[in-house]
Amino acid sequence: MGRLNTSEEREHTLLTAEEYVRHETSIPRVSDARKLRSAFERELKHYFALAALSRSKSSPRKLVESAHAVVFKFRIVLERRLAVALKRSHLDDAVSLLEMGCFYGFSKKQGTSVRMPLTTCKPTRLCAGACYAHDVLDAAPASVIRGVINGLVAEQFEDGTSLIREAVMLALRGHTKRAVQSALTEVRALRGTGWTRRAFIRFSHVGEITKYVRFANELARQVHEKSQGQVDCVVYTRHSSARLLNPKLWVVNFTLDPASSERREWVPKTARIVFSAFGGVTSDEADVNFLEHHRHIHMARTAGNGRICPATLPETKERTCDACRCDRCFVAPSL
Repeated sequence: MGRLNTSEEREHTLLTAEEYVRHETSIPRVSDARKLRSAFERELKHYFALAALSRSKSSPRKLVESAHAVVFKFRIVLERRLAVALKRSHLDDAVSLLEMGCFYGFSKKQGTSVRMPLTTCKPTRLCAGACYAHDVLDAAPASVIRGVINGLVAEQFEDGTSLIREAVMLALRGHTKRAVQSALTEVRALRGTGWTRRAFIRFSHVGEITKYVRFANELARQVHEKSQGQVDCVVYTRHSSARLLNPKLWVVNFTLDPASSERREWVPKTARIVFSAFGGVTSDEADVNFLEHHRHIHMARTAGNGRICPATLPETKERTCDACRCDRCFVAPSL
């Protein structure tokens, strides 16, 4: 990361990436979870370079398309290797992992949010390589590792005994308290702008917390209790377990795209349908259409009808929900 790669380096990035996903190699052990990044530095940098290549506007089109086709596979192989390294090194205890950094994330674009590994996903033909997880900072080593750690925490709760679950939720209390404060601070910052909304935490802005649905419901309950009902839990999901999310605790945005119409049967009755409008093709079945901006280009509508997310319109300058004064995805849909 730093300087731009040469043409030869980009070609090498692709060729070695294709080898990486085809051939299993030994997984290093680590003596400390904090040394995970250094142990996997080469692989993490390789993925970052591959993700950048899959979004490149200057590289040969064939090279970019090939990178786009393999980048999701590379990411999940890498994530699995990171998780296995922690497990084999006996460094996967959820409570200990929660002492490393923060379970929640904080950024201007996503607000207060949670990330999960892409190994939790059930990707469609269109969303796998186009996922935001491969964009810039979401593809950086720290983001990849944080997703893996969060996934291990969720997995241990989901599969654990009542004692393990109690310990995980106790360890998360401080993290959730900070997240609640952050979400409320975001709303206070809107004073004087002529715009306000309810506070919320965005779950799984990459990855699928819905895979661990018992953990998701318990975490949402903790947010509700810590905030005394002032902070909402909003989830974007494509997962079949969405129907098991507690509708009293969640605002559910179920995402469809042109390659996943069969998932319509997975949509909970209380959920909003949102649509990834790849190629600019929108759906009037969706409550909100996102004009997808992959490859760093926000496309105009090319076909179809339906409401478009203002943050994804080509003419929008500041692409945040608050800048667009829109909270449609963050309130329960009218049924």
